[in-house]
Amino acid sequence: MTARPVETPDLIPIAREVRLAAQSLARHVKDHTPSLAPHLFTVLAWLEEGPATAGELAVRERVSPPSMSKSVSELEERGYVKRALAPHDARQKIVSLTASGRRALQRGRADRDRYTAALLVHFTPEELADLQRGAQLLRKVVEQ
Repeated sequence: MTARPVETPDLIPIAREVRLAAQSLARHVKDHTPSLAPHLFTVLAWLEEGPATAGELAVRERVSPPSMSKSVSELEERGYVKRALAPHDARQKIVSLTASGRRALQRGRADRDRYTAALLVHFTPEELADLQRGAQLLRKVVEQ
């Protein structure tokens, strides 16, 4: 289901706070975990769902095809992805995740989780429970 913008004045301030807090946390964690640049990490995460062409990845990431081609080339040089001719069209190449790429993705996630956990160490048990419930509610918002 795609949410439609609404003009419900009492929800707008809450919506703004939720959006800004989620964006701020995501940006903060990405900026402080050096395991893999965010744009490369995201490409690996997309490929975890299955192989795709660079063009398909560019559409998913909302970047230009040349920009995605550069990212894929960098990942290929690191051994995180491989390209193969598409069975239905020899002019296209299918990009897929390698075992090394899967490990890099797992390391990146673990680094981000450890960093986020370090941000939480000074919270009280009650605050941590509130954060857990808030995270569950955010997932519910996204999954609508």
